[in-house]
Amino acid sequence: MVRPRNVNRTKSEMEIPDWEQEEFQSRTQIKKAAQAVTDLGEQISQMTESEIKKMNLPKAFTDAVLMLKTMDRGPALKRQRLFIGKMLRQDEDLIVEIKEKLAEIEIRRKQQNAHFHKLEMWRDRMLESGDDAISEFMQLFPHADRQQLRQWVRNAVKEAETQKPPKSARELFKYLRALEW
Repeated sequence: MVRPRNVNRTKSEMEIPDWEQEEFQSRTQIKKAAQAVTDLGEQISQMTESEIKKMNLPKAFTDAVLMLKTMDRGPALKRQRLFIGKMLRQDEDLIVEIKEKLAEIEIRRKQQNAHFHKLEMWRDRMLESGDDAISEFMQLFPHADRQQLRQWVRNAVKEAETQKPPKSARELFKYLRALEW
């Protein structure tokens, strides 16, 4: 005997996955939510292999993402993306964990970018102002080598005047980056 759909079924038989328990107005919203989860997996696959491994995600998920990275194109690539999305939809905790780790990575990137902008600002100030900027920098970082800084600044200004590649400016930036902040 075959039962008609949704007739006389208990609540446990009609259980809805966690990711679908949100209130959706239409099938389109359900599809968009599923696509967002799949896109999260795609975002992880865009990371380098070492970054993926540093996230310490479950082995099965990590292996699936690394396999996706090795694929170039074709229907297998689409199936692997959908498989990763399915894995994520089945584990709500994994989605939360991934979002937290991606947020941490983004914060670190922003901090690193801010640090590099600060270094670039100091380099540019030294190239424009010369000894005044170097003296101000030396007050903040007394362990820096004043003579070496002056030499790089002089050479960078000469290179700019003669339209040569900015070798000394790059060396100055490398030195600033190597200093303890």
